[in-house]
Amino acid sequence: MHQFITKIGKGQKRSKDLTWDEAKEAMRNIVESQATPGQVGAFLMAMRMKTESISELAAFTSAIRQYVPPLAIPSPSEVVDVPLYGEKHDTCHAIIASALIASSAGATILIHGTSNAAAASTVPDILKHLGIATSQPIDQLTEYKFGYLDLENYHPPLAHLLDLRQDFGVQNLAHQVARMLNPARAASQVIGISHPPYLDKIIEALNMLGTSRAMVLQGVEGIPELSISSVTPVRELRNGHIARLLIRPQDIGLRFGSFQAMGHLTLPNGSSIPQREAALVSACLHNTIQGDYRAWVIFNAALFLYAAGQASSLSQAAPLAERALQSGMALEKLKALSTPTTSLPDNLDLSTETVPV
Repeated sequence: MHQFITKIGKGQKRSKDLTWDEAKEAMRNIVESQATPGQVGAFLMAMRMKTESISELAAFTSAIRQYVPPLAIPSPSEVVDVPLYGEKHDTCHAIIASALIASSAGATILIHGTSNAAAASTVPDILKHLGIATSQPIDQLTEYKFGYLDLENYHPPLAHLLDLRQDFGVQNLAHQVARMLNPARAASQVIGISHPPYLDKIIEALNMLGTSRAMVLQGVEGIPELSISSVTPVRELRNGHIARLLIRPQDIGLRFGSFQAMGHLTLPNGSSIPQREAALVSACLHNTIQGDYRAWVIFNAALFLYAAGQASSLSQAAPLAERALQSGMALEKLKALSTPTTSLPDNLDLSTETVPV
């Protein structure tokens, strides 16, 4: 580790990238506790300052995958992998309603992430208030085509590296590795990033790892969500070919909406943000919300259906998403996944005065 830290930590002009084998050995030393805590911290911060090369990202991911077997699911070729390792502060999560709509229309969606005490609202929190279990991903995928995997249960060493964000105040290379982990070895991945350089780095690293299909997008607050209020830069990998895309709401016949439609809503006394978001998901799937928020959800459901191969383009996927919502199929998916009792507050006003339209 001393040699690796020295190699990458000499500053912008003198630092050098690790070779494939060196990067894998460094990751093994970290995971197997052969490196001291001080060395781990120094390595992660030096790598953040240098920034990871494409080869390093691929090697780190290859090494970390070797410590856990892929999820034992029947048909990984039909699954879309959706990693969530960003923090939302200014917007709510369209991804839950969108994934449930896409799932009801034929896609199989595996979401994975971790709890995050620093975030006001996380997907596990929202799922809990919807009554959806976060501890049965294989059963959920097999029966319902939708599942959530907690990284802490699946890969504790990697989850521990993510937790160091609380000590450092910034993300480290583990966040990129977790995004590329693909626990089910799904045939398709949809990955969100915050920093533009990772658009090309992650898609190229996935290509090195043999991924057949992936979309990496500079999503809303780093989450794999297309924005309804602006253009979303995307890189798409299909069978070794990488395309650079700009995706707009107009691509599925929508107009640009307001950023406020993606934002957190006014909270009634006694309700938390996750409760509010869960109630919003429920109202959306009951098809009682119109306007920009609904359009945002449909936009992202179309993305997942396209990624799943259910349609040959976003424009062809959008009617599938619309039909699944209008027909009640998406609501039935939510009901099938939910426990009989949920913790949704009963005093939430979901009228158009408080729901963004």
